[in-house]
Amino acid sequence: MNDKKWVLVTGGSRGIGKGMTEHLAAQGYFVVFTFNSSQQLATELEESIKESGGEAKGYQCDGSVYSNVDLLCHSLLELYGAPYAVINNMGMTGDQLIYGFDIELYEKVIATNLNSAVYFNKCLIPAMSENREGKIVHISSVTGIKGNKGQMSYAATKAAMIGMTKTLSLEAARFDITVNSVAPGFIATDMVSQMPDAAKKKITKEVPLKRMGEIKDVSNLVEFLISEKASYITGQNFVVDGGLTA
Repeated sequence: MNDKKWVLVTGGSRGIGKGMTEHLAAQGYFVVFTFNSSQQLATELEESIKESGGEAKGYQCDGSVYSNVDLLCHSLLELYGAPYAVINNMGMTGDQLIYGFDIELYEKVIATNLNSAVYFNKCLIPAMSENREGKIVHISSVTGIKGNKGQMSYAATKAAMIGMTKTLSLEAARFDITVNSVAPGFIATDMVSQMPDAAKKKITKEVPLKRMGEIKDVSNLVEFLISEKASYITGQNFVVDGGLTA
């Protein structure tokens, strides 16, 4: 069993999730991360973190299926004990307008973004409660606050995560577990970097700071929220958007 405090990052092999996995491992946490499809990406991430002096371990899990989450969580609890922190990050956009709305795609977005967070919380918070400590962070989005054309499903899940944050913070407070959410705006990820320059220019024009955020902007905040420096902060949603929702 690893002596370091271990944290779970769901959807931790790509994008913001990958950045958080790398960042938290560099801060001395043992990071367990989930991925859905690419074992190669997960292995590469494990190896790069190891080369940098950190520790991380990836586990394949389709978090939209409760039985998969339940099985993985049982294994993790047996291997490592209760986690110190859980960062519910896995998600997808599934963009579509209400005209010609595909119900199957909608249900997939709900299951991937929202249900997965419910499942991991359900399976892990009781064990964290026994330890009488812990940190939960939900990665929401400014789309759950201000809306975005074509993202009704995504917005619904991200708004729901903020509501879930507030409710769970009340339930878990007596066990000294804090629950907060982070709502990123336009963040420069690998996916965004592949967009046409005109599209990126249009996006940054909307942001008061006139630039996209960096993954480290989200990772730094998450690091703070799971630290003892944030021990009296719970039930809050923190926006990282360069002033977009001001």
